[in-house]
Amino acid sequence: MEWVSIAKKEIVINTSIEKVWQALTIPELRNKWETRQCEIDLCKGGKIYLDYGWNVTYEGVIVEIKENEKLVLEDIDGYYTTWTLQSQGEMTNVSIEYTGNWVGDHGISEMENMLFGTFQFMLNLKTVMEDKYDQREHFWKSWLGLNNRTENDRVKVVHVHEDTPVSGKVQMGDYIHAVNGEVVNHYDGCEFAITHQPVGTEIKLDIERNEKQIKIIANTIPYGTALR
Repeated sequence: MEWVSIAKKEIVINTSIEKVWQALTIPELRNKWETRQCEIDLCKGGKIYLDYGWNVTYEGVIVEIKENEKLVLEDIDGYYTTWTLQSQGEMTNVSIEYTGNWVGDHGISEMENMLFGTFQFMLNLKTVMEDKYDQREHFWKSWLGLNNRTENDRVKVVHVHEDTPVSGKVQMGDYIHAVNGEVVNHYDGCEFAITHQPVGTEIKLDIERNEKQIKIIANTIPYGTALR
């Protein structure tokens, strides 16, 4: 199997490395910024179970642990997640790296969706620790029924779900250039622009299809649902 290492998400939090480590490894504290429910056996070989809500869960095993420094997990598919903490004076740099085998449009879309979700939670860790503000109520409010990926600084549609607001309007292989007039050139920007909107929001998409420019208008529905 050809393995691809992904290391693209990091933030700096204005708090001590010890407090960030506790937020990452103590279930009650992790529930305050990321999970709805979690179980962590904090030792090498210990099992970890994370329930994020939105019908998304994670199961894995701790394969490496260095207190206040590194936590490496292996999931049931053999993919790795590495959390790394580095002290920067009174602040802490928090980074995450995924190692796995994501190929083709759908594989890359899955990987980018995972990184996008992780980054939202990392930003939430920052606001919870710095401002005591949990912003998860704004996550994944709604959608149009699209799976996308980044391709050469463009957002490519790789799947259109049936019975969703854009089925019959948007096609696989279309490129989304703008959402409500704002240019998007990466998966994250497109997802933020759509999924954080309230249900029923009118979304205007500027799309390129076979070198032609098309405008699509649709209203969002609850995330992950269909029109019937």
